[in-house]
Amino acid sequence: MPTGTQFGADAVQGAGACRYRTIGMLYLVMAIVAGLVGGLLAVGLQAGLLPHALLDAWAGGDTPGAMERIARRHGMMMVFFCALPALTGGFGNWFVPLLLRARALALPRVALAGWALVAASFVAVLAGLSPALPAQVSLLALLGWCLGMLMQGICMVATVLNMGPMGQRLRDLPLFVWAQGLAGMMAVMVMPVMAGGLTRIWLAGGDVSAHIDALLHAFSGPEIALLLLPSIGIVSQVVETFCARPLQMPRLVLGALVVMSVGGSSVWVHDLLHGGLAHLAAPSAAVQLGLIVAPVLVVLVAWAQTVRLGHMRASVPMEWAVGFVALLLAGSVMSLMPGGMADVHAATLYAAVFALFAGFYYWIGKMVGHVAPVGASRLHFALTVGGTVLSLLAFHGALGVLGAVLMGLSVLVFAGIVVQAGLRPGSTLPDNYWGPGARTAEWQVPSPAREKA
Repeated sequence: MPTGTQFGADAVQGAGACRYRTIGMLYLVMAIVAGLVGGLLAVGLQAGLLPHALLDAWAGGDTPGAMERIARRHGMMMVFFCALPALTGGFGNWFVPLLLRARALALPRVALAGWALVAASFVAVLAGLSPALPAQVSLLALLGWCLGMLMQGICMVATVLNMGPMGQRLRDLPLFVWAQGLAGMMAVMVMPVMAGGLTRIWLAGGDVSAHIDALLHAFSGPEIALLLLPSIGIVSQVVETFCARPLQMPRLVLGALVVMSVGGSSVWVHDLLHGGLAHLAAPSAAVQLGLIVAPVLVVLVAWAQTVRLGHMRASVPMEWAVGFVALLLAGSVMSLMPGGMADVHAATLYAAVFALFAGFYYWIGKMVGHVAPVGASRLHFALTVGGTVLSLLAFHGALGVLGAVLMGLSVLVFAGIVVQAGLRPGSTLPDNYWGPGARTAEWQVPSPAREKA
């Protein structure tokens, strides 16, 4: 099927605030802020560093209730407002137009409105962690998040289908573009259903907070797939570049991503509409997990073939990509154990963080005109690896606290790298500063990239 039309081209005339680089950077900045806030909350909670007087005043005297809400919803905050917005809204809006050689997103104002809703929802979710506020605040925040991510998904699907060169075939699109389009398609399928579930909770009344937690738990299957789809797209680009070899078995990998996106969302939507939350606790959860693990194994085989036939060279992005692969393998093993879905969810969240940093260090030069310092980048990597291992193996106890501290230090190191990247004057890197292994279209434009007039 060919792609590429004039759809959306006229709509962007004069839309300076809706440039794809601006929207992508807004998502990335929001994700960094959410990651810093969520990370420091988690470290402070686990290490007992949160100031009790301030926490007591914020919680309206119910400090244990506030700490319980922070512990219960910290993972949701990191996925909904850090990982997913950065992977889809950040890197997706920034690089899909570059890879398509397009001058704009198909629906830039829709994407900008989606960002505004997600950002406002983050503020409301933070406020809703206080027991002094009614649970309906969190409910409204999550409804806003669903709408914002739905708008981002619609914009991405429209961009992938319509903004490429005239006559370009869909099968010839880079895997990163496919992954972003499939993640957008999955969001279009699952976000309205999740919003419907939240609306039903609002109308039913009762223990709203408990019902929200139950729905968030039931959403773990689509959530894992939504994290993995763009992550696999990023890591595939990194593996191709630093192995100087095109991805092997590309059609099988693409088929695996389609199964993960369309198959996983279809099963979840059917089960939720057919039987409600109680039905999702039945064997259908195992089916959802299988629709994730089987495609992941196909992707891992393709990457292994690419590494075997290529000449892998060391680099900071490749180190993060290797960490992502290790966590995928760990998650696949965890899925075979009792209670596998919870373990896979934790491993997938950490894996998505590794994919995020692989993309950050891979594309930072294309975004700002200079690469991150290697020493600080590798210190960041080492601290994150140590914190991840300890957090997964020993969440509670002294080792768990040490893991939280290491993750906190890694957050501070990354914050320093971001500040340095933002304050340092931009320079002109070579168009392709990673060498001959980088073959996709973004490496054929200047660094930093500039949008077409």
